[in-house]
Amino acid sequence: MFDYIIPVASLLLTFLALISSLRFTFSRQGAFWILPALISLLLSYQNLNSLLAMSEQEGVMFSYTVSYFFPFVLAFLWYMMVVSFHYALKIAIPENKFVNDSRKNRNEAIWNQKYEMRMSRRRTREKNEWVCNKTEKPSIPDYDFPDR
Repeated sequence: MFDYIIPVASLLLTFLALISSLRFTFSRQGAFWILPALISLLLSYQNLNSLLAMSEQEGVMFSYTVSYFFPFVLAFLWYMMVVSFHYALKIAIPENKFVNDSRKNRNEAIWNQKYEMRMSRRRTREKNEWVCNKTEKPSIPDYDFPDR
């Protein structure tokens, strides 16, 4: 049972690296993350393959050698590299402030427009209710025609 802990942990780390790389692909540095995603996919395949090969050899005593811990160390180092590469790119590539400010201003303008329309409809509804609930009859103004 304990023989499976290190291969499963290494598979988990490479899977986390793959998911992180795919997530970072859709960030502002997206083009840089295609190669790390492919490397993470290959490492995940390698760790899954070694885990499956280990599960087929039931009953065989397993020896703890350096080659047994190597996939875990490699997966751990690769995951740390992906995380550090992400932070390095985040610092190196500044965010486009003009695009972000334009988007924020547009969203704020849309919100203000909706708020003003809501208030205008409310004022119109209140005026209509006031006119409908008025008790006096409307008076018709008298028109004086000029003499000819």
